[in-house]
Amino acid sequence: MEVIPVIDIMNGIAVSGKSGRREEYTPFETVFAKSSDPVEIARNLPYERLYTADLDGIMKGAPNIGILEELCKIKRLMVDVGIKNIDDYERISHVDAEVILGSETLKDLETLETIKKEAKVVFSIDIKDGKLMSPFLPSDPFEAFSLLKDKVKKFIVLNISSVGTLSSDFSTLRKFISPDVEIYYGGGIKKEDLEKLKKMGVSGCLVGTALHKGIF
Repeated sequence: MEVIPVIDIMNGIAVSGKSGRREEYTPFETVFAKSSDPVEIARNLPYERLYTADLDGIMKGAPNIGILEELCKIKRLMVDVGIKNIDDYERISHVDAEVILGSETLKDLETLETIKKEAKVVFSIDIKDGKLMSPFLPSDPFEAFSLLKDKVKKFIVLNISSVGTLSSDFSTLRKFISPDVEIYYGGGIKKEDLEKLKKMGVSGCLVGTALHKGIF
């Protein structure tokens, strides 16, 4: 099972917060760098891949293109910039990264079908308080996953409520495990969770807070 570190970007710097309360996010403190510069942090991470949520893209439609271009020179990048439509995708299509289509922002399935013809697509099942965040998919996360698993072969199950809490709830995660797809999990993961996730058949996990605090 692969461990993928997380860096969230807002206002051009790395930030941290809890449970998706983005208005409360603060500049990042990490054992891997002396600053909140996402490029400096990425250079010092001892992992091949990196997951980045570009909150300027997700919240304002203004992704940090220059920073993403630098990050993809350093790491194999998975990036969520809040793609809603084809225009949003075209803005970052030149960036050498796996494109994450997040349920929180994607507007329709037609956009997914178009993008997956051109790029390596990962679909993020964005869950908050047990409900799927989506403008068009069912609020039940597993029902939405069932509609999508024939269209996409790599998924992130992201429990936004657990982000930054060092506490995870895996009670429903088994429902997503399937031999036909890769499942990555994110939200509150600690080092002691790894063996449990591995036994469940998870392909990888997204780790932020525990890793950057130096307790992973």
